[in-house]
Parts: sequence; structure tokens; C-alpha cells
Amino acid sequence: MSPIVSGVFVIFGIVLLIVWITSKKKAEASQKWPTVPGLILSSRVDIHTSTDSDGNTSTSYKPVVIYSYSIMGHDYTANRIAFGANAFSRKKSDSIIARYPANQQVIVHYNPEKLEDAVLETQAQGGILSLILGCFLIGVGFVFMVISFVS
Repeated sequence: MSPIVSGVFVIFGIVLLIVWITSKKKAEASQKWPTVPGLILSSRVDIHTSTDSDGNTSTSYKPVVIYSYSIMGHDYTANRIAFGANAFSRKKSDSIIARYPANQQVIVHYNPEKLEDAVLETQAQGGILSLILGCFLIGVGFVFMVISFVS
């Protein structure tokens, strides 16, 4: 295996770890944000189907929740449920939107430095997969590097 391929594994692994760390830090910061009452305007699951060059089809499901809130007389609309992953299995997506039916009152956590930045949940979603996959890719990359230098 060439060192370039090994490096690609390591780089992708590092990118996934950075995504995980960033989502985790943003979620932790949002736990300290002020809150205001909000209103769910709509909730749905967006379905995206793609086909690769071999003709294999994959489907992803993204829960979409649109909500409004008001701060000091200014109205805002947002759609971020939480930091982290935003595509899930159909079952998980359905369970997320079931928590947020239209016209339901919710608590919105908003960034006091950027009022239009808000979340409904302060725990990072789906981060464990990025962590595991990132560590795995880094490990595989280093193993390939060792093999290529020994050979």
C-alpha cells in the first residue's frame, strides 16, 4: 500500500475527529445559552435517495423541524435540532420529529452572541459514529504506513 493511500486514511480520520470535537464543543456551549419559548412551525422527514456508479441505491433520512422564537421584539426562525449528525435511519428520524409536532411550544436555546443561532437540544447527535470511524481510519492508515515502510 502506498504512503499516499495511508495518508488519505489518516487525513479522513482526522477530519472525522475534528467534526466530532467541534460538534461536541458547540453542544456543550449551547447548554449555557439562554432560553426562550418557541413554537414549532412544521416538522417532517426529508428523504434523499442516491445511486452510485455501480447502480447501488442508498437512502438517507433527515428530520427537519422549523421553529420560531422571539428575542427583545425580534422574531427568528431556525431549523437546527441539535449539533452533530443530521441524517439518520427512518425510525430515528421519525422518533425525532414525533417529539416536535407542529404548533407545539418548545424551549429554544439561542446563542447570545448570534441570536439567529439556536438549537432545541443541547446534546450532540450521532457523534459516536464519527469518533469511532475517525479513530478506525487513523488506525488503518498507520497500519498501512507501517506495512509500506517494512515492505
